[in-house]
Amino acid sequence: MSAAEKIRQQATDPLEIRAAKEGHRRILGPGEPALSEWATAGLALPDLEGMRSWRLGRTRAQLSERGLAGGLLFDPLNIFYAVDASNMQVWVLHNQARYAFVATDGPVVLFDYQGCEFLSGHNPHVDEVRSATPLTYFLAGDRVDEQTSRFADEIAVLVQEHGRGETRLAVDIIPGAGQHALEAAGLSLVDGMEVMERARAIKGPDEIAAMRCSVEACRIACAEMFRAMRPGMTEQQLWAVLWSEMITRGGEWMECRLLASGQRTNPWFQEASSRVIEDGDLVAFDTDLVGSYGMGTDISRTWVCGNTDPGAQARHVHDLACEQLHRNIELLTPGRTFHELTTQAWMPPVEDYRHYSCLFHGVGQCDEWPAIVPLHYWEGSGYDGVLEPGMVLTVESYVGARSGGPGVKLEDQVLITENGYENLSPWTLDLDVFEVL
Repeated sequence: MSAAEKIRQQATDPLEIRAAKEGHRRILGPGEPALSEWATAGLALPDLEGMRSWRLGRTRAQLSERGLAGGLLFDPLNIFYAVDASNMQVWVLHNQARYAFVATDGPVVLFDYQGCEFLSGHNPHVDEVRSATPLTYFLAGDRVDEQTSRFADEIAVLVQEHGRGETRLAVDIIPGAGQHALEAAGLSLVDGMEVMERARAIKGPDEIAAMRCSVEACRIACAEMFRAMRPGMTEQQLWAVLWSEMITRGGEWMECRLLASGQRTNPWFQEASSRVIEDGDLVAFDTDLVGSYGMGTDISRTWVCGNTDPGAQARHVHDLACEQLHRNIELLTPGRTFHELTTQAWMPPVEDYRHYSCLFHGVGQCDEWPAIVPLHYWEGSGYDGVLEPGMVLTVESYVGARSGGPGVKLEDQVLITENGYENLSPWTLDLDVFEVL
């Protein structure tokens, strides 16, 4: 049976597994209409168990390389990456109400939001689920000291039992009171974000398969938005089309609201508003979405709305943005350093045109390490590294004249291969059409 036939079968017979623990069942994958669309595109579904094993292995390899007892993860994307346990992902970004202890050589203990322990009862990579101890003022109130002391004692016991005599622990993000309590309990804390960003940087084959599915779902959502775009609708109405189509295909959320039209396209970073889009306006957007299978798809396009020509200035800045994207994508070859990318990349003259804050950045579940900056930023914030096969980066371009007028935002998502690169989003950059090249 071909990969496409398997997907078609799963589209009518949803892919399920019987849980290894407590008899729960879990439906895997985003379901219709994405499964049928992926079958039409000839895409293979990822082996989710293979993806989980790869990610936990990458996490533990980074912990082992640094000689750490383990990692304590609060960032919901890091938890999802390491052990595939998600719960209220956006809410826990600002309420640290769940966390996971990953021993370098030992068990995974997930501390979930109270009453939600059953959510990971099926997960073969979670050895134990406990209720999290509330650490934030919202949840703990004036009992913060009591709660953080309890929390720190519980983590210290796990480190003592499974840390192989090591007391250094990687922690990504944590409320200040929790950090102080862990240190008072005798633990030495190191930067867990470095550990996780480095682990997440190299994608395994099933992650790439999942990303291809997410990118295809995003492409179809963008196509629906292109078809829906018309003069007289607001920016927010158009942006809502992308949200709806993305979520229909198993997407999670979008991290920004970056859609602007007309003169609001310059300078960049103005978010979707109630402005009515007019005939001949440029409409620029950046998806910044966490899509199907929790994989990020971060692409940008700029279109002209309606039947009126946007004018010579709009087409000129569009030509410059296209040139920047085409020239810089050719630099993405394995072995090239970040410093080489910075010094060899092309961009329009900065004295005449506004530009984006970085030239390239990593993407996996969301925007990730590295961020590679333009040359004039290098001294203040640049850092070096090397491109490796399995990394995925986006190529960024924004061009808007400093003297005013419309701006153009373009961005492609690119896989670094053994011999070069593969553009995962080979969709036309044209202002007037949207299709696969």
